[in-house]
Amino acid sequence: MSAAEGSAGSVRWRYQAADADGTAVRGEIEAESERDAVDALRRRSLWVIALEPAQPSATPALRGDGAMAGDHVVGPSRWWHSRDTDLAVVVRAMSTLIGAGVPLYRALTYAARQAADPMLRASFAAVRDAVERGESLSAAVGEQSVFPPVFGPLIGAGEASGTLAASLALLADDLERRDALRTKLRSALVYPSILGVASVLGVVVILLVVVPRFGALITDGGGTLPLSTRALIALSTALTKGWWAALLAIFGGGALLERTLRNPSARRAFDERRLRWPVFGAVERTRASAAYTGTLAVALRAGVSLLGSMALARAVVGNRYLANAMREAETRVRAGTSVSSALSGLLPPLAERLLDAGETSGDLAGMAARAADAADAEWQRQISQSVTLIEPVMILGFGGIVGFVALALLQAIYGLNASVL
Repeated sequence: MSAAEGSAGSVRWRYQAADADGTAVRGEIEAESERDAVDALRRRSLWVIALEPAQPSATPALRGDGAMAGDHVVGPSRWWHSRDTDLAVVVRAMSTLIGAGVPLYRALTYAARQAADPMLRASFAAVRDAVERGESLSAAVGEQSVFPPVFGPLIGAGEASGTLAASLALLADDLERRDALRTKLRSALVYPSILGVASVLGVVVILLVVVPRFGALITDGGGTLPLSTRALIALSTALTKGWWAALLAIFGGGALLERTLRNPSARRAFDERRLRWPVFGAVERTRASAAYTGTLAVALRAGVSLLGSMALARAVVGNRYLANAMREAETRVRAGTSVSSALSGLLPPLAERLLDAGETSGDLAGMAARAADAADAEWQRQISQSVTLIEPVMILGFGGIVGFVALALLQAIYGLNASVL
């Protein structure tokens, strides 16, 4: 009998759990099945967060909440993860602990200790202290700006309906979905970003280093320079001597634009015009649709009222023009208009049809989730197409600049040779 197997029929399981004080505990235990391992750990006053065989096994292990161990890896976030990634991991762990019967205070203690992000640790500790003073979890969460606005109302709905663990699981699902989309977007933009930086640096080196040296040689040779060469030398001279003015103009223009967009009416007008931009407008509308319908689905499934769910979904839409129009849609829904009709023209046609089907079938939350999935897929497709178009445009642009510089310098050299002959 091997040491890994222990007694006949038993298997060694690797676990992660929380003790009575909310402290994370890791170790191994021998049991004949996953359920026996969970029961044995509970008899030790340990609440299981993750459980898997210590040796590779063809049978997936169960977590403490009955889910497959491969569904989600629970543990402290690594330093390269974003705050939303860390928050999703901690909220998932809290859902597992509360679902296993761990008191809320201990689950919050675990969250305050295990969150990798310092602001999250401080916020969860503040929430735990507020709950200990008698505040509700939803009210305490709403006081912390680090949590998304949708957290408080959804947790409140879970508290009212007795489904807090399920509400936390929905929030974790939504955080993971959004974080996955952001990760895909960052991955898609890595190469264009590197290409853009390399192109800008190449142009700067040409104009500030190469052109001045050639310009000095050509000017010393005398003769009349071609128009293209004079323009190139003038641009290089302007950048060499007035680079500080260019930077001042860029930063000044950015500051002025930021100040202008602080005005709500100017921001709404700008966001409205942005929706009409080629390519970008369609991408932004699709992204807003994914955020709106995804949050609407999560809120409805958590038990929030329809109008409350629409208000929460509107809060995650970054475009002020769309958000203002969605606020007006809520007024029409309150007056008796259907959701799909009230949102007509604000969402893509597919999302409107799916919401209409959801109202007709009585499964608005399910159809909103499908609309979010469809919008996410379309958004990723649009991003991929845009990136595919941007790359050759940047390459051609940089090549065109290099070609113009070479042509301008060669024309000057040929002109000097001709004058000498």
